[in-house]
Amino acid sequence: MDKPKLNILKRLLKNRVLQHILFWSLSFLILTNVLKVSVEIKKIDIIYTAIFHVPIVLIVYLNLKLLFPVFLEKGKYFIYSISVLALISFGAGFYLILFNSWIDHIFSGYYFIAYYGFFDISLYFVIYIFVTSLLRLARGWFQLQETEKEKTIAELKALKSQINPHFLFNSLNSIYSLARKNSAQVPEKVIQLSDLMRHIIYDSEVDFILLSKEIEMIRNYIELQNLRTPEKEKIELEVVGKVEGKKVAPLIFLPFVENSFKHGLKGGAEHPFVKIKIEVLPDDLNFEIVNSKGKSSETVDSKYKGIGIENVKKRLGLIYPGCYSLKIINNNETYKVLLQIKINNRK
Repeated sequence: MDKPKLNILKRLLKNRVLQHILFWSLSFLILTNVLKVSVEIKKIDIIYTAIFHVPIVLIVYLNLKLLFPVFLEKGKYFIYSISVLALISFGAGFYLILFNSWIDHIFSGYYFIAYYGFFDISLYFVIYIFVTSLLRLARGWFQLQETEKEKTIAELKALKSQINPHFLFNSLNSIYSLARKNSAQVPEKVIQLSDLMRHIIYDSEVDFILLSKEIEMIRNYIELQNLRTPEKEKIELEVVGKVEGKKVAPLIFLPFVENSFKHGLKGGAEHPFVKIKIEVLPDDLNFEIVNSKGKSSETVDSKYKGIGIENVKKRLGLIYPGCYSLKIINNNETYKVLLQIKINNRK
């Protein structure tokens, strides 16, 4: 089945009216075969089954539409239990009156009787209330899961969008400075900035991305940042292990790299440095970054201070629950981040 037809089928199955129609159609089919008086199903069997459903439908919807929201969903379990017993008794009484008295006036051409006594018909009602209550609870649970999923997706999109624009402005200024000097590096750096912004805006829309593309994005970021950095203060990046085929959540590392640049190379340290190491193991990914610390805080835009790191912590909790370890070691001279992620060749 192609995707458009599958989506239509899913929407139909989520339609509450259709769900009720399917349930009662199945119920009618089963009870017609249970209540029929001969081998073949005849007109009288269909009429009897339809009437038989009247008290069942009545108690089912009184339970779902009245007792559920008024008592069960508010945690009044004892009152709900007593109310269900009263409802079953009411339904059984209604069934007996319907078939012993009223039915002859409604269908005078037929001879209908109540096949079941009070306790037997009550058992039917118990089964229907139990089954429909379970279906109601299951539907509520699935709706809750769907809502949580949509909420998580929305939150992830919002978190991805919280990329500090400070870097973009600096990169444009650096490229502008090169252009004024008629540097041959300008076309290359424009392409690097374009690739980086494409990665941030478009490639990060997926849940997981090839690790090789994420590392390429970090390299582009470092190259652009190094434009304004003296040779002895270049950011160092080391990649160890087999990168091919591994996947990782996009933009997990960038805030740490950005943070290390602002606080490490531009933070006023006497001997500034930033060292990044990405180690790829069969099932794990180790990301380590350490930078020097200075006393200057002027380079950090207060509007965005701390957003990037908190962003990553939230995303890690949403994307890798129980499958990551994050340690941040902050001392007087250095700031170190150790991040370990279970990757397991995510598809």
